[in-house]
Amino acid sequence: MRLAYGFPFHSAPPHLELCSGEALATLARRAEDRGFDAAFLTEHPAPSQAWREAGGHDALDPFVGLGLVAGVTTRLRLLTYLTVVPYRNPFLLAKAVATLDRLSSGRVELGMGAGYMRGEFAALGVDFDRRNELFDEALEVMVAAFTGDPVAYDGIAVSARANAVQPTPVQQPHPPFWFGGNSRRTLQRVVVHGGGWMPLPNARASARHLHSPPLETLDDLTVLLGELRRFAEDAGAPAPPVMYCLPRRPDFGRPLTELVRALADLGVSWLSVNGEGATMAEALDFLDRSAESLLAAA
Repeated sequence: MRLAYGFPFHSAPPHLELCSGEALATLARRAEDRGFDAAFLTEHPAPSQAWREAGGHDALDPFVGLGLVAGVTTRLRLLTYLTVVPYRNPFLLAKAVATLDRLSSGRVELGMGAGYMRGEFAALGVDFDRRNELFDEALEVMVAAFTGDPVAYDGIAVSARANAVQPTPVQQPHPPFWFGGNSRRTLQRVVVHGGGWMPLPNARASARHLHSPPLETLDDLTVLLGELRRFAEDAGAPAPPVMYCLPRRPDFGRPLTELVRALADLGVSWLSVNGEGATMAEALDFLDRSAESLLAAA
C-alpha cells in the first residue's frame, strides 16, 4: 500500500503560519522522511464567499506549491488532488505539468477532476454546464501536446494550428493520470485513458448538489469498484489502480488496521490522508502520528 499526504489547508482563511515556503518545505521533507510516497495539494483559485463561510477552504496554487516541494525533496511524488481541468486552458495546463515533471526528474502524478462549484466556474469565465465536454477536449489536447509535436485541433475552446509544447514531460507518454469523482463518466475516463481512480468521499445528503454518487461506506465503494472493473473488462483493460482518501474523522467504525486490510482486499493500492493542524507544531505532530499508524497498518 502506498501513502499520500495532503498539506493541511482546510480552513477559510488559511492558517498563515502554514502559508510560507519554509512551512511547506518543512512538511514536505518530513513527509518524505516518514515514508510517505507522495504529497498533494488541491485547487480552488476563486471559491465563493458563501462556500468559504459554510465550511469550505482556501488553497495554494497546486503547481506553484508542488514546484517548491520538488525542490526540497528527492523521492516524494508530486500529486495534484486534484486540479480542475476545465478551469485551465489545456495548453497552459500541459505546460505547467510538463515543466513540473521535467524539473522534478519525473515525479508528477496528475490528479484531475471536472469540478462541481458553479460559482467558481462563473468567476473564472468557464461554462459550468459544458465542463465535461471541456474536460474531454482538454484531455485530447494535452495528450497530443505531451508528445512535443505540433498540435492541430478545432474544438469548443481550442483552435490550434500546429502549436507545440516543449520541453516535454520526463515521463512518457505523460505523467500518470488519476481521475477524481464517482460518476459513471469518471469511471469511463479512467479506463479510456489508462489512468487511476480517486473515489471521493461524498455524503448522501450532498450527492445531488455535488452531481456525484454518494460514497459513505465500504459497501458504496464496493459497488463503484464493481462498475469500474466491468468497464475495464469490457474494454479488455487491466483493473485500474485505486487511491482511497481516508476519512478525516470517522473510520466506518473499524480499527485502522482492519480498515486498511479491507481496502487492500478490495484492490485499493494507494491511501491518501489529509493533513491536520492550525500551527506547524500541530501539523508535524499529525503527520508523524499518521505515518506511524498507517505504516503499521499497511
